[in-house]
Amino acid sequence: MAAALALFLVSSSAVVVVAGGMATVTPSDSGSVVPNDGPDYGVNNSTFQRLWSEDADNGNLSADDFDDANVSSRAEFAHRLARSTDIPFDQPPQAAGDWNNGDFGDYSPGDRDSSIHPESASLEDGVYIKDAYVSIFATQPSTILHQGNETTQYVAPDGQVRALSDYRVAVPQGDQNGSQRERWSIDQTSIESVELSADGRTIDTGNGHQATLQYTGLSGSPQLTVEANITVTLRHVTLDCPDWNSSISGCDGDWTRDVETLEASKTVSTSQKVVVNRLSGISGNRVQFETHKNRVGAVIHPSTEWSTITVDGDVRARSNWWFYTAGRSGWQTMVTTTATNTSRAESSVRPVQVHAFPSQQAPYVPTEPTDDGKRPLAIEETWGTELTGPSLPVNIDLESADPYVNADSIAVSSTTLDESAFRKVTVQGIVRGQSRTVSLSEQQTVRETNLDLTVTEANATHAVVRAMVTENASDDAVTTGRVTIRNQTATLNSSGMAVVTISKPSLLVHGQYQSAAWWRTDQPYAASEDITKTPANFPDFQTLIQLAVVTILWFIPVAVLVFGFDYMSDGALLGISNRT
Repeated sequence: MAAALALFLVSSSAVVVVAGGMATVTPSDSGSVVPNDGPDYGVNNSTFQRLWSEDADNGNLSADDFDDANVSSRAEFAHRLARSTDIPFDQPPQAAGDWNNGDFGDYSPGDRDSSIHPESASLEDGVYIKDAYVSIFATQPSTILHQGNETTQYVAPDGQVRALSDYRVAVPQGDQNGSQRERWSIDQTSIESVELSADGRTIDTGNGHQATLQYTGLSGSPQLTVEANITVTLRHVTLDCPDWNSSISGCDGDWTRDVETLEASKTVSTSQKVVVNRLSGISGNRVQFETHKNRVGAVIHPSTEWSTITVDGDVRARSNWWFYTAGRSGWQTMVTTTATNTSRAESSVRPVQVHAFPSQQAPYVPTEPTDDGKRPLAIEETWGTELTGPSLPVNIDLESADPYVNADSIAVSSTTLDESAFRKVTVQGIVRGQSRTVSLSEQQTVRETNLDLTVTEANATHAVVRAMVTENASDDAVTTGRVTIRNQTATLNSSGMAVVTISKPSLLVHGQYQSAAWWRTDQPYAASEDITKTPANFPDFQTLIQLAVVTILWFIPVAVLVFGFDYMSDGALLGISNRT
């Protein structure tokens, strides 16, 4: 199964770790987790199987369950794989919106005597209008973000809310006996208006059991409210016999007739708190390198959660946010309510919701390497706030990172792309279809540097080394960064100088200059190095004269003594003298 799983994940551009364990789901009553009426609405079978992450995953499937003998088609393979684990998406899937748009039309409301509603609906009663509700079927595009123990529903500034509503009418009992009689009937019913508002401000209106309401230009954290106004017109006929014959229980004369029209209305509502995910705070700059003319880079600050950053066509960086979809809670079962009965059946309308979670997969570049093995883009570093990872629902067979870094800044570079590739970058958000292209007009240069080492003092025990760092192009002093000599490090001062003392110096002294990472400083510099020699410890001229005098004065007596012994021994000691 591992090989099959890896193959599918590669073909789906999904490379995150999946748990592969057994998750349990308790369907409500007769409702099953995966709808029986799919795939449909342009969603292919493989993607359709992945939409229902809350299904029960069978982690006991073996590799034999995925071999060619047991899997007759790619669709069957996808079905079995989705049964064994949950498969994340690397971007908010378009399939979620396609499914919801099509499935929304499958809703069939009840008649005047019945109200058909999802289990999650909040029902309200009026005098004549009963079991009335309005429910938000889907707000899209939207993504529920899992952070810590909290979830937030993010929406795009422009989108739509699809709402369903229904009700039944309780017609009063008529009286067909006696001299005074009454009859009740329904004259007219309607859902006159369905209104969408944000924090009390009306945005759009519709009508009917199914309403698609549009919104534009949302900002902040509004509360979206859908309000349905249901109206009913009843016809009340009163009959009166002024000449009632009790013996025959009949009217001997004409009935007087009075017709009354009664109107009743009931307003029901539901609300949803959302946060508008605006990609308005994106900033960054381009970077060029004096020491590597064919290298370019960029520092990008999306300043919010993001899914991908595209720098050139299909060359992009992926974040650590991944996505899954699951059916919205409370929609597995549809309930039909009448005046005398309540029945349940598997729902024919099953909206799905996109979720985002921080995966254990670090940000990476999914683009394939070039022929020489180089990737067109490299991620130097991502950084941001470290947060506690969320706990996903127990029926979601995916593992989130804990802790994780909310990477709201990223540094990238390339040795294969042209400098123009970084003039504009496109940031895709965590909400489907949401992206923004920004120009990186500001450019920084990683300047080449020169390190010059000078030994100002040296002896057998230590050496004092002065380091001077300058810019190659201008010869100006470099005042940021550090110089390292052997295991000693010193910071440059305002004159671009640092002094380092090392112990037991060798003949050659090697030093390195290192600036802060080019993506973390306003003025980046390239590293440089230098080697210098420790000067030999030769004595001065006066010391040499004194040494010579001492040597001569010490050597003459010794020479005389040796010559004397040799003379006394007739040259037998050294062979210097010979008295014969």
